[in-house]
Amino acid sequence: MISQTDLKYFLEISKTLHVSRAAERLGVTQPTLSHCLKRIELEAKTQLFIRSKKGLTLTQAGRRLADHAVELIQKWDEVLLSAQNEVQKVSGLIRFGCHTAVAQYTLPYFVSEFLHKFPEINFSFAHGLSRHMTEDVISQKLDAAFVINPVAHPDLIIKEISKDRGTLWKSKNCLNSDVLIVEPSLLQTQEIIKKMQKKDFHFKRIVESPSLEVIAQLMISGVGCGVLPERVIKALTDDTIQPVKNAPEFHDRMCLIYKSEFRKSARGQALIEMVNKKLVEAK
Repeated sequence: MISQTDLKYFLEISKTLHVSRAAERLGVTQPTLSHCLKRIELEAKTQLFIRSKKGLTLTQAGRRLADHAVELIQKWDEVLLSAQNEVQKVSGLIRFGCHTAVAQYTLPYFVSEFLHKFPEINFSFAHGLSRHMTEDVISQKLDAAFVINPVAHPDLIIKEISKDRGTLWKSKNCLNSDVLIVEPSLLQTQEIIKKMQKKDFHFKRIVESPSLEVIAQLMISGVGCGVLPERVIKALTDDTIQPVKNAPEFHDRMCLIYKSEFRKSARGQALIEMVNKKLVEAK
């Protein structure tokens, strides 16, 4: 395969039209250039120079390659610079995922300062269930994510950020104590409902919503009792919401997950350090 060095040698030969003169200017031996030229012609499957006693003359194919060789070398230099920046410079796009409710009590604590400190960084946020965010990090659709109770995976690095508990909550002005408001697809919700059934907590009606934010607002307005993580309660409600006495609990781990490739990049290292500073050390 033709290398960047081969192209540089070819360009010098095409300028001087003399192998020994090109070798002198490049600081290499004449056999080195001769072998390079043969390798390029073999790869291109065509003759690039016409040899004569007076020197070399570019063929039509040789002139075409010479016209594009500079551009090819520039493109390669750009690729190398981009690769070096990936490791050395905090810049580019970070694709980050988390549940919308988790976003409420995490992102405001570090994103503003992070963007201020690194003006060449951009964010693209995705929101969904933790298991979906985990799948997207594994498949490299996302660079990193905050997830609840991640399952160990050989491709993932999992860093615990904080602990939480989910339980049953109720507003002081609750009008419907027989109504349970839940996000049914959450594993935490399913576990707490099982425990409530064993503890003789019974509700005549169930209101379902895929949004923890909506559940919090419905509780504030007195619609009924709701199953939510404590951090969501603190982030989205007022002091009128209290845990229901003797209600079962579910303990959570909120973690930052990412792959080793992301940690090796400059933007990855910077993000991990900022999250650790703002959300772990500040606890």
